[in-house]
Amino acid sequence: MRTISFVALSLLTLGAAFGAPRQETATYVDGNIASVSTNAGGTLTFSDDTAMYFKTGSETIPVPYAGISKTELGVTKVHSQNVPLYKVWSLQKRFSEKNKTQLLTVEFKNTDGEDKTMTLELALPAAKSVLSTIQTRTVVRSAKSSTDEWWGDEYWKTQRNAGKWNKPAGIIAAEQ
Repeated sequence: MRTISFVALSLLTLGAAFGAPRQETATYVDGNIASVSTNAGGTLTFSDDTAMYFKTGSETIPVPYAGISKTELGVTKVHSQNVPLYKVWSLQKRFSEKNKTQLLTVEFKNTDGEDKTMTLELALPAAKSVLSTIQTRTVVRSAKSSTDEWWGDEYWKTQRNAGKWNKPAGIIAAEQ
């Protein structure tokens, strides 16, 4: 009985952990969002498929994926860990990767249609992951129409490419 309840509790905990929306810690470095001050810490949340949210203090700024016009990674910064050498128990801080950050700039139109820009500083692996998430959620899938080019048109004669066929010289002279 204990084993079954332990397995059920473990599965429930794992489901809650993997089902929770992903969050990334970020620092607002620059931009034209009036309600957020420079160097304000916050959290980027990807809780739904229509927008990501930057939560800082009591303010939550929605960034709709449909309004994003440009995203780019900026410079990588290395923050020094001023740990004296005699503190042997803290030497791992000198060699850890956690002190590298990267800037991410996002240009978007907010829910009112105003152009906004924000530059966020994220941990190096998180910056690449956030950029990838934004790019996959902002991809516009357009359906091809029947008049679009098809790679097979240059190899096969079909009704859609009949005007592009190479006609023999005798047929061209007869048509004129």
